[in-house]
Amino acid sequence: MLFFGALSLSSAQGIKPPAEGKAVVYFTRVSSMGFAINFSYFDKDKFIGKFNGPKYLRYECEPGEHLFWATSENRDFVVAELEAGKIYFIEAVPKMGAIKAGVQLIPVNPTDAKKIAKIEKLLNKKPSESFSNSELESETKILQEKISSGLAKYEEEQAKGKKAERLEKTMFYAR
Repeated sequence: MLFFGALSLSSAQGIKPPAEGKAVVYFTRVSSMGFAINFSYFDKDKFIGKFNGPKYLRYECEPGEHLFWATSENRDFVVAELEAGKIYFIEAVPKMGAIKAGVQLIPVNPTDAKKIAKIEKLLNKKPSESFSNSELESETKILQEKISSGLAKYEEEQAKGKKAERLEKTMFYAR
C-alpha cells in the first residue's frame, strides 16, 4: 500500500527529502495559464490529489515503477522508475483545450537549472496541497469509473505504439 500521510507540509518548507525507504515526487504547476482549471493526479489506480493554478503536490511513495497520470480535458501519462531516498519532479503544463485547459505531464530533468529555479521558487513560496487519507480513499472510490477509463486509455495508446514520457531513476534532484 502506498503511503499518503506525507502529502502535506504545514508551511512552505522548500524541498523536503523522503522518509527512510521512500521516494518523493513533486507534481508542480508553475504556469498560471488555465489557473481556474483543476488537474487531478493519480498513481495508477489511486487518486493522489488535485489542484489548480500555480501550486504543487508533494507525493511520498514506495520506490519502484509507477504509472503517474493527470486528467483535465485530456489525460497524460508518465512512467516512472523511482529510487528510495530520492526526490523527483513532474511538471503539469496547461495546454489549450477545446472546452477547458488540457494537461501535459513533463518529467523535469534536474540539469535544467532554469526550470529547477522556478520550481524551487514555487516550493519556497507556499505549502503543498494536502489531503487526508480518508479524503484520498473516498475520492478514489468516487472516481473509480474515471480511473478505469483512464487506465484503459493508457493501454489503448500503448497498443497503438504511443510511448508515455519516462521519469528515469537517474533524474533525481540533488541539492
